[in-house]
Amino acid sequence: MYLLFVDESGTHGGSPVFVLGGAAIHEDDAQRLQRQLDDLVIEHLGRVPPNLDEYELHAGEMRNAKKPARADHRASVWAAVPRLDRLSLLADAYRLIAEFSPADPDLPLALFGVAVDARFRAADSQVTRERFAYEVLLNKFDLMLMKARVEKQKPNRGLVIHDRRVVVERDIQTWTSEWRTAAGNVGQLRNLADVPLFADSRATRLLQVADLVSYSLFRQYSADRPDDAFEQLWPVFHSDRGVTHGCVHFTPSYGQGACACRPCEQRLLAEAAQTVRPQRRGSPRADASAPGVDRS
Repeated sequence: MYLLFVDESGTHGGSPVFVLGGAAIHEDDAQRLQRQLDDLVIEHLGRVPPNLDEYELHAGEMRNAKKPARADHRASVWAAVPRLDRLSLLADAYRLIAEFSPADPDLPLALFGVAVDARFRAADSQVTRERFAYEVLLNKFDLMLMKARVEKQKPNRGLVIHDRRVVVERDIQTWTSEWRTAAGNVGQLRNLADVPLFADSRATRLLQVADLVSYSLFRQYSADRPDDAFEQLWPVFHSDRGVTHGCVHFTPSYGQGACACRPCEQRLLAEAAQTVRPQRRGSPRADASAPGVDRS
């Protein structure tokens, strides 16, 4: 079983980009990565706090933790930790993810990301745009599972665990159920064990990994001076035959040939490969970034 942990960024009004970040890890490696992240937090705190689960690896909170202006507001536990110490821990967490070694090299940790620019399909509703992003993300995960089964003889089902987001949880489960029954705009989901489940990010460090992925993507496309976290994680995004398929950026600039970011560059390579080698009947379905899916 592969577990895909998912989180999002950019849901607030006026955000320049909506982002989904995911981390897919095989069940055999899940406990080990979680333990390593726990140990990293303890190492940087210099102690084992009784409330270890409250020290979430939540990138935005760790970067900007402040004591509340009002006494009746609850402070972040990170507010008591010096900012330089928090940033050091954050950097080490990104490094640990980037360097994680799986028990089976054929079943690696694989990251996924979808960034949808606010100008992309600007006439669509926010819900429609988010639905599109989820469909792309889940199809990329599903495609990875299919390729592992067919090309590596490593049959695995996938289970999606999403950070709690009460306002759209039912929508996401309904969308996924529909895509498992019949193909949507991208393709049919054939390798998922069930619809996405939802959990509190305090319950597992692996949802916090998804937060770190989504935050790195959000800063990449919204900050004037993004940090190097995205570049550090880039080699871990799912790739196949030398082309990274696991991270995609949807922007009007792509259709104009004006976006030179890494995901858009890789998307061009994927489209070129599809043009050179047309898909034959009966072969695995096209990737979500292939021609015909969206050229905007």
